Amino acid sequence: MKQFQLFLLSFIWVLFACQSTEVKKIPVFQLEDLIVDTLYLEKDTVTKDLGTNFNYIKRGDKEFLVTTRKNRFLEYSYPEGKLIRDQLYFTEGPDGIGSFIQVDFTDDSSAWFVSSTKLVRADHFGKVKSRYNLPQGPPERLAINYNTLMGTKAININGKIIIPDVPFVLKESLLDYENWLLEFETKDSSINYVKFKYPSKYRDFLDDPTFATYQNEYNEKENLHLISFPADDSLLVISQNSKKWIYAGVDEKMEFLAGKTEERGEFTAFLPNSNTSKYSWVDYDPTALVYLRGAIIRPDTEANRDQGKSPLSKLVILDKDFKKITEVVLPFNTRGFSTPDGYYLYIGYPHSEDEVGFVRLDFSKINTRK
Repeated sequence: MKQFQLFLLSFIWVLFACQSTEVKKIPVFQLEDLIVDTLYLEKDTVTKDLGTNFNYIKRGDKEFLVTTRKNRFLEYSYPEGKLIRDQLYFTEGPDGIGSFIQVDFTDDSSAWFVSSTKLVRADHFGKVKSRYNLPQGPPERLAINYNTLMGTKAININGKIIIPDVPFVLKESLLDYENWLLEFETKDSSINYVKFKYPSKYRDFLDDPTFATYQNEYNEKENLHLISFPADDSLLVISQNSKKWIYAGVDEKMEFLAGKTEERGEFTAFLPNSNTSKYSWVDYDPTALVYLRGAIIRPDTEANRDQGKSPLSKLVILDKDFKKITEVVLPFNTRGFSTPDGYYLYIGYPHSEDEVGFVRLDFSKINTRK
């Protein structure tokens, strides 16, 4: 009997060892491993930055990249990167879009702006076409904040405008709130919401601006909304009939460090911890059929460097079925935009401040290292 038990234990150990050796670790790439091309966009000296929220559009046989920067519409030839038009929108008057722009984005024919609770649709030539009143939110929301300045996205889905509401800090009462993504139908001004709640563990991150900001993305073909929370290794995927959590974390340990508050006279100062890890953005590339998620594992701060911790950011890539297929080491936290030719990632100013660089990534290279 004893010999049989020893044999059984040995057999289990051998079986486990064989299975362990068969587990394949996902490949880890350096960014330069995936680069196949570089796009340069012109930038004048008075423009601080161009951002990364570009839309690819095609008119006849000509291709363009368009974006909005507060009260400006910028149009570039593609892939040449020449600035064709820099359209300024008035703040007041019959074509005024407002003086404080919280949300701005483009589609094939329009530029959209939100100022306070007013949604404005203008053409690409500075003329306002429509104005709409957005809801101010219920009392339990405290103070609604339509905002894409923090990297969240507003989009137009056949006349239905999806606009994020982003809390500046998360209060305990907001853990039960769920109307974070407004669906505004321009045809009849009807209102609906993509509903979700912050995870209960966010009770540990109240009054912290870093962890209040979720990120969102949309897969139009599959009608899927993606919600990325900065302190969660998983993505929340919302379809018409379900909500599910999908693992999209990095191999390294993330340290989520909450900030603190200080009372300064009649005011409260919110002081986030600049050394914290966080997940920073989420995108979908319909060309390569992959999901991308940015992760700041160790930020580039003096305190981290004093402790011998070098900065580290990564890109997590999931396939169309949400299976994690690789991690890509980034030179810094950065994001990009999709075109029919592929996904372009921002790399800053390679030559001078007169042009901005974006590198095109070839995700098919991931398959060669599996």
